[in-house]
Amino acid sequence: MTSHDAYGPRAAKALVPIRAHADVLTHDLCAMFHAALLAHAGRDDVLTQLDAKDFWASQESHPLRQLLDADLKHQTLQQSAQDMGRTLAYLGVENAWLVETYDTLITELRRHPLIQSLTPAQRDPLRDVLVSRFMASLSGIVAGQRQVVYGQQRVMGAVTRLIETCTTLNDFARALLDTLLTLEGMVAGTFARPDKNGTLQYEIVAGATVERHASTFADYQSLPNIYGDNPLGCGPSGCAWRSGKPQCSVMITREPSLSPWHQIARELGYISHATIPIQDANREPRAILSLYHAAPGYFSTTDFSDILDRLCTVLSAAVARLSQDAPPVHYSIRANYRERLTQGALIMLYQPIVDLNTGRLAKVEALARLRDPDGTHVSPTHFLPAFGARELRQMFSLGLRQAVADLKNWDHRGLHTSVSVNLPAQALSDPEYLAIARAVLHDAAMEPNRITFELLETDETGLRETTVRQMVNRWRRLGVRLAQDDLGSGYSSLLRMERLAVDEVKIDQEFVQTVARSPRKALQFIHHLTRLVHDIGLSVVIEGVESRGLMEAATILGADAAQGYAISQPITADALRSWYRDFDLVVAPERPTTALGAYATLLLRGTLLDLARSRPTLLGHIICEPCTIAAYIENGTAARSAALKDSYAKLVAVIRAGADPQRYEKAHNRLEQLLRMEIRREEHTAAPAAPGMDKPHGTAFLGPP
Repeated sequence: MTSHDAYGPRAAKALVPIRAHADVLTHDLCAMFHAALLAHAGRDDVLTQLDAKDFWASQESHPLRQLLDADLKHQTLQQSAQDMGRTLAYLGVENAWLVETYDTLITELRRHPLIQSLTPAQRDPLRDVLVSRFMASLSGIVAGQRQVVYGQQRVMGAVTRLIETCTTLNDFARALLDTLLTLEGMVAGTFARPDKNGTLQYEIVAGATVERHASTFADYQSLPNIYGDNPLGCGPSGCAWRSGKPQCSVMITREPSLSPWHQIARELGYISHATIPIQDANREPRAILSLYHAAPGYFSTTDFSDILDRLCTVLSAAVARLSQDAPPVHYSIRANYRERLTQGALIMLYQPIVDLNTGRLAKVEALARLRDPDGTHVSPTHFLPAFGARELRQMFSLGLRQAVADLKNWDHRGLHTSVSVNLPAQALSDPEYLAIARAVLHDAAMEPNRITFELLETDETGLRETTVRQMVNRWRRLGVRLAQDDLGSGYSSLLRMERLAVDEVKIDQEFVQTVARSPRKALQFIHHLTRLVHDIGLSVVIEGVESRGLMEAATILGADAAQGYAISQPITADALRSWYRDFDLVVAPERPTTALGAYATLLLRGTLLDLARSRPTLLGHIICEPCTIAAYIENGTAARSAALKDSYAKLVAVIRAGADPQRYEKAHNRLEQLLRMEIRREEHTAAPAAPGMDKPHGTAFLGPP
């Protein structure tokens, strides 16, 4: 019989003898099919963990139920067979099992009492129709299984490529979920990180349930936790976090350990799920990826177990390259920040950078904020983690245009200065940033040398140094100035900066803000780094200067410029003109007026002493040289410390008595100890930032911090 004869009038005629018993025969065929498959499955296979009811519930369309249909068409059988093939692939059923199962079915069908009760004239045409249909359905099932395998291979290839194309962890997580959800039957996926209490916060949610997932978990007070002593930490997310291994469930509603989430799974249509821990290079957990499927056992098959292992490897590589340490941001808040960016809520504030040699305004740094409806400003430490590459480019474009417009407006009002704008690490791999900058400068007819782009010291781009250098050179050809921002946070070499031809270096505020606790360490860092940067012909800007003492010390140690709350908090473009009119900075390095300034002077003197220890004559000259901290010792504030005055008097007496290195070192160390005490008092009583404004550490960026 040809395949054509298995359908149509001739086939319908052959099926007439069993028409009255079709339901019984179909039931028996299905039971035999399930039993034959189970005979091949091992104890740990998904099929073994499903009872017959669960198995047939997963088979929405089954070709065995259509075999005895007189009106069946070949295309209909093929479609239902392919659907079943995909479902069987989800359950981990192998092709070899199917071939043997169908062979068993054909044999048992021939022996079935209903078939044996027919006459040979009835039995032979019926047997030919059913065998032909059996083979067609087997072919369709195998084709459906192949579709699943090919789809998984395609998706994993796309996932691997995401590491190379995504430049932020946000973009990677979002693209990863979107890609994984192209797998047939995948219902939803989430990317979550724990808050300070260990409760997982859904930062990115994708799929059909995107609007209901997090709210449903919250309504049931069932947000997973990572700690084992929390009842909600005993589920798959907590176990995955603590064990470092993926956790899978064949059927969520059948597992007692998942009882807090049974009702949620029913409401959202989640049948099976996988929870994947995302670890860093040190195998420390950083986030949780959860996937939900509409079929039982999808993630528990041998084939998908291999995929989960590959996903773990890919995710770890992505975290190593795109890691961010910002706290988790709920996906609804993320959406709100992105919407406000597009609706014009971005505002640029400006923090003055002052030339320490002249006391005059050198330039300003443009700092991005999002304006709240109540008029307050949202710091980038909150909204930047919510942005992906597209939003970061949009923010760069909007922010740069606003900064250039403000610069021209200041020109018209008699305030002539320059502006620094932060350039995110992605700009060294994404040419769109360069195109944006070129267009903005051209449209505004702005002199390029009045714009400084600050490059964060980072290796997050993953680019080779030659590639970075080529990209930096393209930026330089715009005529703009370049600065290395946050020097010290990434420990890159000064030689690298020289090769990249930046114009200035900014010392990371993280290192200077320990000055009250460790003044020697902080000031030595400023002193030595300033000397090294000057040696390669660059200028130095100190960030995070929050007291007059630190500003005076930076001046004494040779820094070129400073910015921070001791000079001004970030202010609006209009407020800058008033600040400029009233600002007056006078620093006299030879007459320090603060404990830090005096300490910096003493530190320089100590450096000279160390250099001269092997040359007694020079050492004697240095010891006998008058100490310039007398101005500080004699001022009204320090005069209240009798111990400090006494220590200084003893140092002077030692100097006048002649060159005695041991006595001098003892007196010098005692004075240094008392100055450190005075530094702590002065720095802790320094004026705080104005109320209602950003905190000092909330420095904004036009790119990721």
